[in-house]
Amino acid sequence: MKKIILSLLLTAAASATMMAEDKPVPENRMTRPLSHVMNDLEKQFGVKFKYNVDTTHLMLDFAQSRIRPYSIEETLQNVLAPFDFKAWNQGKNTWKIKPYEYPRRFDSDGEKFVNYLNSLYSNREEWEPRRNALRKEVRERLGIDSLLAKCVNKPAILGKVRKMDGYTVQNIALELLPGYYTCGSIYVPNNPTAKKAVADKGKYPVIICPNGHWTNGRYNGDLQLRYATLARMGAICISYDIFGWGESELQVGKESHATSIAHVWQALCGEKLLDYALTRKDVDPTRVASNGGSGGGTHAALLATIDDRFTACCPVVSVCSHFDGGCPCESGMPIQYSQGGTCNIELIATFAPKPVMIVGDEGDWTHTYPTIEIPYMQRIYGFYGAQDKFQSVFLPGQRHDFNKDKRQAVYDFFASVWNLPKENQDESKVTIEEASALQSFGSIDKFPAGARTTIKALIEENFDREMRQTYFELRWAAGLKEKAQRWSDSLHLDDPAKTERVRNTIYTHLKAVTAWHNAHIDDCPAGINPRTGEKLREIDRQIIADAAQPRSIHETLMTGLRNELSEEQVNLVLDQYTVGKVDFTMRAYREIVPNITPTEDSVCYHYLCEAREMAIDYRTMKEISEIFGIYKDKCEAYFNSHGRNWREMYRDYFKRRQAEKEKK
Repeated sequence: MKKIILSLLLTAAASATMMAEDKPVPENRMTRPLSHVMNDLEKQFGVKFKYNVDTTHLMLDFAQSRIRPYSIEETLQNVLAPFDFKAWNQGKNTWKIKPYEYPRRFDSDGEKFVNYLNSLYSNREEWEPRRNALRKEVRERLGIDSLLAKCVNKPAILGKVRKMDGYTVQNIALELLPGYYTCGSIYVPNNPTAKKAVADKGKYPVIICPNGHWTNGRYNGDLQLRYATLARMGAICISYDIFGWGESELQVGKESHATSIAHVWQALCGEKLLDYALTRKDVDPTRVASNGGSGGGTHAALLATIDDRFTACCPVVSVCSHFDGGCPCESGMPIQYSQGGTCNIELIATFAPKPVMIVGDEGDWTHTYPTIEIPYMQRIYGFYGAQDKFQSVFLPGQRHDFNKDKRQAVYDFFASVWNLPKENQDESKVTIEEASALQSFGSIDKFPAGARTTIKALIEENFDREMRQTYFELRWAAGLKEKAQRWSDSLHLDDPAKTERVRNTIYTHLKAVTAWHNAHIDDCPAGINPRTGEKLREIDRQIIADAAQPRSIHETLMTGLRNELSEEQVNLVLDQYTVGKVDFTMRAYREIVPNITPTEDSVCYHYLCEAREMAIDYRTMKEISEIFGIYKDKCEAYFNSHGRNWREMYRDYFKRRQAEKEKK
């Protein structure tokens, strides 16, 4: 049967070679290999393609009919759409071919979208019905109200107040759903200038501060500077962990973050922290804002969209017409489908005529602000005669970050909205704290009794059946991550950074192999081996399907390992994948083959090493064993062709083992 598998793989390889030939298969579909079509397009249009996708073995039907000689843009759209690929113009006649990304569109798409939106309303009377419907439907599609109804509403757990220069910091942990917490820090004004200029009967404005995917999350130094400086100016700021980061990671795991659950959970955190803030005697309920950057800006805009309690909003390097947010935590729930289709810039426009400022730069998706988003926002605010309530800052030559210029824009905005004293904007007065100082618990064993330690209960008790599939996906992802960690730790590299890179390389490979296997397990239909006529076994079909995975999955792993490790260490990792089958099988050969020669030993070892490297791309141990079976057949064939008789050697070995057992 092992020879059947070998024959199958050889047949598959032969078929792949035939498919790669540049000829119609069948003739009436005018099918060509995609790679050949792309090569021809480079020559025809004088362009160069860079690839973030694997085009190996992909075949394009009606290939020639898709080409538009007058337009590279239309041609690429026609050629790539069947594979869910998109071409992004990089300038200088270079295009990058990337997988389709659901939240990201071309700049030109954003322009068309805004033109479409402008056609829907030309005055306040036409705008407000859609505005009101959008705010209602976004909240419904987000699904936040069902979670709010289940919240436990327990008192906040507050840490000790730490006094700084002109402000204080206090950690907060708030139990939202049974056993699940949001953790953050509260920055409060503590200086006479702020108190005199800002406080109304001892009450300060409050800013809810969701954060994006910045390094170290809310503990990032740039973010601490912003929270603390705004507090020194006279606004209470509340920062909090995004889902699966910081102390949230201790409960649900890092892998949980890139899910649609994170989208609604992070909004829930903002809502409940605002509920808490409004119970404080030092908070003014008429002065409530949201402010964040990147993904935090997306969530700042979302909070302002779904909650009328907010009176000001400042999203930074985030909302635009052609990008919904690159993480499911920003765009996982289908809020952009509201009212037949919307986008983030229209959502923040529903906040009009309340004060808003958007901040963009030339180095990210907000580079279209001057031509698309800012004119659109000015038009909407014009419906109310409130152009002065909309502010914008665009920074040419800058990139995606939350640097001093962007923070300064935030300070100036809130100073203008709430008359905060500008003399308190000196960031050198701020103390940057360690992450541990900003945490309420620090480790899972220090959470209160009843705290959950996995995401399972959160999903099973609060989300529908479709969403519960997320748990199983997260569970296998966590298992792969633990396996990658264990394997990388076994190398004892004494270099944490290198160990982490190796772990990530292994994890990426394990995840890709598993995802391919799960998605293609039924790809190979029932049939027969054309050389033997025997029916394909289930394991045969699995191997055929998994053998079709892009070669880049394997190459990325091997390149990544060899960039970090010696060849001996690479082999140790491969042994982990294959549970030491090379060593085990070599020991067996040395026992079975009488007086095995160095040449025979070397040949067998070479074959088994080939088996090992091939087998790592297969998901199950059954598949791995079958792959080794192919190469064990090669070893046995080598013995037979070089004066040995494998059957006789194995029979004699078996007799010896039986005799040894009988003596015992």
